[in-house]
Amino acid sequence: MDTSSFEHIVRIQFNALMMTVIKCAVKSRNRQFARRSKREILFCELSDMKNIERGTEDNYSCDYTSFEVLNYTIQISNEKLAVALCKLSSKERDVILLRYFQSMSDQEIAELYHVSRSAIYRRRSNGLKKLKTLLKERN
Repeated sequence: MDTSSFEHIVRIQFNALMMTVIKCAVKSRNRQFARRSKREILFCELSDMKNIERGTEDNYSCDYTSFEVLNYTIQISNEKLAVALCKLSSKERDVILLRYFQSMSDQEIAELYHVSRSAIYRRRSNGLKKLKTLLKERN
């Protein structure tokens, strides 16, 4: 057998082997993509609501001012409001926090403090007036 024909046969066999290896690699890669596409969803294909659900926001205690009212812990992120609330009397501050941050009615607050509803109304009204003036001073 001639060396040139032997080299030619080896090249043909090598090319055939390489073509087989490449075809198997392509099939394997396609199977891998198919498996992955069943499990994974692209972000661009998610609805806006799912994007919102998946998003997170880090909250740290140093970003808030906490107020303890009865057995509730109320956190306020607005620094100006927190400073103004600290300057109110504890009774006025507690009524405002329960009313606007815990969504309690005057009657519910009155029952918690064992006072009349009108007393709670007066505390809230006076507290809101003071709060308004304190916030205007800060601006």
